[in-house]
Amino acid sequence: MTPSPVQGDISFAEPRKVVMEQLGRVLPPDDTIPDHLTLVNCADPQGSLLASKLQERQQKVVGTLGPADIRAAVICLVSKIQKFCNSNAKPPSPIKVLLAGSDSFVNSVLRHYVEQLSFKSPDWQNYIRFLIVPLGSNNFLARYLASVDGVYGAAFSVDLWKELLERAEVQKTDCQEMLNRVHRYLHGASTTLQLPIAEAMITYKEKSSDDESSQAFVPFISDVRLGSPDTPASASVDLDESKESIVPLLSGSPPSLGGISEKKERITPPSSPNINSFYLGQATREPQSLSEPLELQLDYWQGLAKPDKGYKVDSTKSTLKTTFRSLQVQRLPLTGEQPTQHFLMSYSTKEKKQKIMRLGKKKEKEKEMEPKSQVVDGVSRLICSAKTHSIPLKVCIDGTEWSGVKFFQLSAQWQTHIKHFPVALFSFPETGEKEEKVKECGMKSSMAKCEVMVMIRKRVRPNKAARVDGVELRIVQNIKYLESVSEMKDGSREDVMRREEHFVPIVTYSTETWTVNVRETMTWE
Repeated sequence: MTPSPVQGDISFAEPRKVVMEQLGRVLPPDDTIPDHLTLVNCADPQGSLLASKLQERQQKVVGTLGPADIRAAVICLVSKIQKFCNSNAKPPSPIKVLLAGSDSFVNSVLRHYVEQLSFKSPDWQNYIRFLIVPLGSNNFLARYLASVDGVYGAAFSVDLWKELLERAEVQKTDCQEMLNRVHRYLHGASTTLQLPIAEAMITYKEKSSDDESSQAFVPFISDVRLGSPDTPASASVDLDESKESIVPLLSGSPPSLGGISEKKERITPPSSPNINSFYLGQATREPQSLSEPLELQLDYWQGLAKPDKGYKVDSTKSTLKTTFRSLQVQRLPLTGEQPTQHFLMSYSTKEKKQKIMRLGKKKEKEKEMEPKSQVVDGVSRLICSAKTHSIPLKVCIDGTEWSGVKFFQLSAQWQTHIKHFPVALFSFPETGEKEEKVKECGMKSSMAKCEVMVMIRKRVRPNKAARVDGVELRIVQNIKYLESVSEMKDGSREDVMRREEHFVPIVTYSTETWTVNVRETMTWE
């Protein structure tokens, strides 16, 4: 496959001088590798505060203001690891790269991470671990991480963390707490969550060309959506304006800190997409959304990937042709759930009431019905196009809006050997393999049969619902366990009095068990 013309960043033709100076300090020219590196989106005011305070603590911090700065940081890091590998027989220890920014910032790092490591061996995926600290809006990734790691959630729950950052601007005590949380994350994250990387192929038409269309392949880990007024995009890309601002994409060769060289020849694996055709946009704070419903054709495939068949998908195709109010395709798992091999698609359509003509009455306008919402699970591939080709689409990918799109195609798995984005957490329930084994035996966990009881002193109903895997558990007044009944208020008193057996069990599975209080224990003694 011959690579198509390379397209790159439009916000900065070259990285800023101050960024290259920072990279020179945190990544010195020797062959040693630091244990961590922090990239902060300083376009966010709270990011500037965080970066300055971390630098005061002598942390290795690089403050970025655009895609060119991010690209330079990723290239310098990869070159540093390559230099270590060239001079050492053993592989390097994983370096923790802390990313402080929104989903669009993380996606910008993801694009360069995938681009750089596509030319490396698969072992390179063990050399880097990413840590996510949310900033600004559009932090769906951080919200998901908080749902699977309670320690992470306690430190970086998006709303509470944002309030802490706002207070840190004026109070030194809160500023110290902000730094302590980041420090604990850097030194306490010991497990790795492998988030699947999905692929979006965007086809667009350039203004300078009447017939030909161009394509761009974009990796993502969160979601792709059309028109979402409640979650505005934090960055935008206008593909129709591309010709005026094309610059070469930087290479993976070791850069000098005075400037980064270009690489003229690029090789794309025959079985993979042309990952060098990225076209990145300038950040903007203006919300972008679908202002009016669009007539779209949606083709999607549902099925399971079969490892024994080379991960080919046995699937069925479905087609929708209607007027859409919104469309979201989510790659990130639902709250608290394990990563899967598929998309979760949700959409709402515009419905109209059927007109009834009556004699002697004026013609009435068509009345709109409530939007019809649907959720489709197990989607492995999707193609979306507008029925009217003259209307370009605006597509939001991981918080970054791409405009001037003719149609796009989504695949649940990135096509090169870089399949996952490694994120470091404090802890993560490794239940994926167990769940697969259970499914192979024809069984599954049923949250509908699970119940919860809250032990209280007074008969007051709990005001908070308990959820497991997104399912709300039923709150009950008593629970039966090993033939013993425990009440919400009185524990096992009623059960003990009914049986007239007064002893405290020691080995639970050879005797019966009760929930007792101090007064009852003293009575038995």
